Amino acid sequence: MRIALVSCCLERGNLSFPLGALCIEAAISQDPVLSSNATRHFSYLNDSDDPASAVQEVLAWNPDVVGLSVYLWNRRWFDLFVSCLAGSDSGQRSLADSAHPLIFAGGPEVTADFSSFDLDAYSFICAGEGETADIAALRQLQDGREPSGQGIISKANPHFSYAFSESLAEVPSVLLSGVADRFLKKERAVLWEMTRGCPFGCAFCFESRGLRSVRRFGSERLEKELDVLIRFKVRDVFVLDPTFNTDKGFADKVLRLLIEKAPEWMHFGFEIRAELLDKRLASLFSRLFCSLQIGLQSINPAALKAVNRSFNQEVFKEKTDLLNKYGIVYGLDLIYGLPFDTPESFARSLDFAISCKPSNIDIFRLAVLPGTQLYERAEEFHLEFDRDAPYLLESSPTFTRSGLEACRRLKDACDFIYTKGEACMWFHSLCEASGLTPSETLERFWEFCPDFMARMGCEADELYEIQDNFARWLLGKGNPMLPALLSYMELHQAISFIHCTGEPGCQP
Repeated sequence: MRIALVSCCLERGNLSFPLGALCIEAAISQDPVLSSNATRHFSYLNDSDDPASAVQEVLAWNPDVVGLSVYLWNRRWFDLFVSCLAGSDSGQRSLADSAHPLIFAGGPEVTADFSSFDLDAYSFICAGEGETADIAALRQLQDGREPSGQGIISKANPHFSYAFSESLAEVPSVLLSGVADRFLKKERAVLWEMTRGCPFGCAFCFESRGLRSVRRFGSERLEKELDVLIRFKVRDVFVLDPTFNTDKGFADKVLRLLIEKAPEWMHFGFEIRAELLDKRLASLFSRLFCSLQIGLQSINPAALKAVNRSFNQEVFKEKTDLLNKYGIVYGLDLIYGLPFDTPESFARSLDFAISCKPSNIDIFRLAVLPGTQLYERAEEFHLEFDRDAPYLLESSPTFTRSGLEACRRLKDACDFIYTKGEACMWFHSLCEASGLTPSETLERFWEFCPDFMARMGCEADELYEIQDNFARWLLGKGNPMLPALLSYMELHQAISFIHCTGEPGCQP
């Protein structure tokens, strides 16, 4: 049996590590039956590729079965791909019919919205973790049987069930199996899976309907995988764990391993819960070349309650102050459009986020994802949203379209002048000197530079010049604080430039 696995990433860049498809390839490569009777082909595509041309590329390999790794961001692309590949009835063919390959699919989008997949086009789709279910289904296809079992959904078996591995020791490693070797390069970021599951139930997240228990890969396996990353000189590793510090003992053990063995040039990214941070973990993070990402989302109590999140502003600020004290790079996430939130309360959330002095702020428009609790309560909350991926909010009782547009403008200004411009060390000083809140300052930036979106890809020198000119415009030439503020800004611009490039440069 000839099996083609197809991955479609957002872009063919350093962040496009096709973990989902590689997990299935690793499982096939280590299955005693399929590894001896099947050959594998991996098609690594991105959403700028033409789906029809991609189909011809895959068909040139003459596969019997084509497997798709479907996520939120590539769903529309794969719908076109499948339409070109198979037509409406190919899913019901058998391996003996060589006119069209059989198609199967897995990934978060399948698990979240399985009923939206046309089972006439697919031999089967897999909900949940595919390493066991996909292998079972492929074996059944090879034997001429209809795929069935836990997590396997087909026209003959259309009912939802969720596949998962009770013990992660049974799950093959993409790093130790060798299937990921061609993607392990120093210029590419690698996703390193340490756990599966999340103990929290945020209503907007896929995890809210997944397994609430947290399963962890063994320390011996993680140490061997680290050896592989070191051997390939991978410079940027994102630890795939939605809340790395849920188990402080596990986090402590992993951090000590990385401090002991990882080269100083290897960077690690973690997602953490700020409220669970303590001095011991902060001290360990500070000894490692790393950055942290923290989901703040909102400070509005009503909005947070609607999505099953709790928040203590005093505790959160205390923990981010701890990160700043230890000199740890970290970012915050915000969402606009949550139920009961408003453009005004989102602006206050942004003001609070900037007051914490994170290195970056990532802002997202609410996506009402199928399979989440929020999706099931969308009618209750009167949420209007795009019914196709990426399922973005279009309006709600507290967010008109114009309100969403106002928040998008804040997001774009924050992306440019604060995050891309690495303004965390001086932006609060600019706000104090102008007498404006951070959100008001960012609103004024649109007035100063209405075409800045066209300059998103500009070089550092041009960006620094825009920042300086904005400060001059905002404060006015006669403001006594302006000279000192510009000097302070230029000092940190120089530090940012050296940090990003590794070499000094001329400052404006």
